[in-house]
Amino acid sequence: MFVSLLSFSTVFAQSIPLLQQNNKPLVTKESLKKRRNLLEWHQIAGLTTLALWLATNLEGDKASETLYRKSDQYAQGLLLANPQYATNDPIYLVALGSLNRHSIAADYFLLKDPTNNAGLYLALKANEEWETKHSAAMHKNLAMATFSMYAITASLAFFSPSKIESETEDDGPRIYSPIFAHKAMIPIHLASMLLLPGLGARIEKEGPRAAHQMEQVGWTGFGAMSIALLVITF
Repeated sequence: MFVSLLSFSTVFAQSIPLLQQNNKPLVTKESLKKRRNLLEWHQIAGLTTLALWLATNLEGDKASETLYRKSDQYAQGLLLANPQYATNDPIYLVALGSLNRHSIAADYFLLKDPTNNAGLYLALKANEEWETKHSAAMHKNLAMATFSMYAITASLAFFSPSKIESETEDDGPRIYSPIFAHKAMIPIHLASMLLLPGLGARIEKEGPRAAHQMEQVGWTGFGAMSIALLVITF
């Protein structure tokens, strides 16, 4: 899926200059001034997006570290309702410990009395869900703000008037330039941005695996956008 989105993003990024060339407007002083203003705002919006993306990733990492199974949460309540399980068994206190991805409350509840507890255990596991003790709302709000700023940043560049093509550019593309490096990062951070919402939706059912994939994609996209901004800022 990532490869498909990356290919789509590459084609999309490459199509932008082609669209501009096929519909190239007359370059005037006013259009050049407008282009300069829009690209300055594009850079400011890009830096804002990068800051929001960093905050989103950091909040996501915190949320990922506090994931736990809701079945363990309910099982702890069942264990408290059966204090006799604690007799001569120190693991009882371990099962009642702080909830995290390694909690054993549900499995411990089953092992204490497999015959009588199997039905409740299966009911708890039937619709297994993952939850986080960290503020997921903060992460979600930051993600929405990041996506909105990302769209604004892209729009400012896309709708800026065309530049004046120099004679040296007609001789053929240069091997490297800051603009080339800037555009080369577009497919990576665009694909990452498109993948992130779907990965976030999978965490409730898949837990740490989806969260880990989301972390990788999020930091990859952030890295690509950091490079894109650095090469045209410094």
